[in-house]
Amino acid sequence: MKNLRLKFVFITMSMLTAMVLILLVISDRYDRYWDEYDTYRIVKLVASNGYVKENTDEAIAFTTIDEDNKVNVQVNNTFLTNKEVKAVSRDLLDRGKKSWKWHDYIYSLKETKDGTWQVVFIDFSNYSASYAQVFLVTVYVIFGLLLLTGVSIYLSRFIVQPAQDAIDREKRFVSDASHELKTPIASIRANAQVLQSQITPNRYLNHILSETKRMEHLIQELLGLSKLDKDGRAHFDKINFSSICQEMILSYESLAYEEGKLIEDNISENIEVLGQESQLKQLITILLDNAIKHSLAKGKITIDLRQEKKVALLRVSNPSQVYPDDVLNNLFERFYQAEDSRNSSSSFGLGLAIAKAIVEKHKGSIKVWQVDGNLTFEVQLPIK
Repeated sequence: MKNLRLKFVFITMSMLTAMVLILLVISDRYDRYWDEYDTYRIVKLVASNGYVKENTDEAIAFTTIDEDNKVNVQVNNTFLTNKEVKAVSRDLLDRGKKSWKWHDYIYSLKETKDGTWQVVFIDFSNYSASYAQVFLVTVYVIFGLLLLTGVSIYLSRFIVQPAQDAIDREKRFVSDASHELKTPIASIRANAQVLQSQITPNRYLNHILSETKRMEHLIQELLGLSKLDKDGRAHFDKINFSSICQEMILSYESLAYEEGKLIEDNISENIEVLGQESQLKQLITILLDNAIKHSLAKGKITIDLRQEKKVALLRVSNPSQVYPDDVLNNLFERFYQAEDSRNSSSSFGLGLAIAKAIVEKHKGSIKVWQVDGNLTFEVQLPIK
């Protein structure tokens, strides 16, 4: 829910920021156009009258250019020198009457009867916004965006509430259904065991017992996942993660050997994390069990634990069939199974979903990738 709220705020504020910037640009261009047009009316009027007050507040220049291309400066209220005004006047005359703007100069030309040109222009750069105005606009925009961000954060609580309610209902259903299923499954298993002791060996009965055992394991996983969703991290202690890894590897070496596979480890000593020992053991159990189950025949499973800065880095790698990207992107989804799979070995059940929940409960991260036929799971846990 926290990620969903952050995503809502990010998307909302990105759209609002883009809209505000677009509106500011449009407003600036609109205002500038009409300011330039009004300025053009002024210089056109001055050029028509052939007269301008020397003490005017406008940043205006008025020059005349005779038939010999000699420029006489009549009025110069700009920040330009007379030499620069003369050069600008010649450039404006070369452009002719078809234009009324060149760079930051708004100008108008008029030819008198004796062949003399009257050139009037205003240096529009003198009217650009001051640093104080730019600062005030920036402050107002930032303040407005911060205010909108606060409103978005407040509204996000109501936006995600239906999703939160749906997730809570799902969690309650899973928890309640799992508890309700425990009794009938246990009853089926007990009756099947009694029946097994009274009749000759029967493969159908053995299958019933095998499936009830699998159902009991699944129910325990569902209950464990439900518990992970509820538990906080109030009971976390300092745990020797290296010791736990070595202990779980030792217990799984025989199972891997029976499957014709080999576990190779490289565990750095005395790496400590803050967490629950039972959950961390379950995490390693899931990763090792998954590696043994889904590795290729006679494959070598490698487990590596080391410390990088303030992070405990655990990697479990095994050779496996090549999975497409859509499978890798959904491995941590509950009961995920590839669409083209035809056997149970392609289903990843709840194990990896539980592993992800455990890692997130410990404020860490887990990811998976596949290179050259090797499937690698990487867990990062903060070191306290």
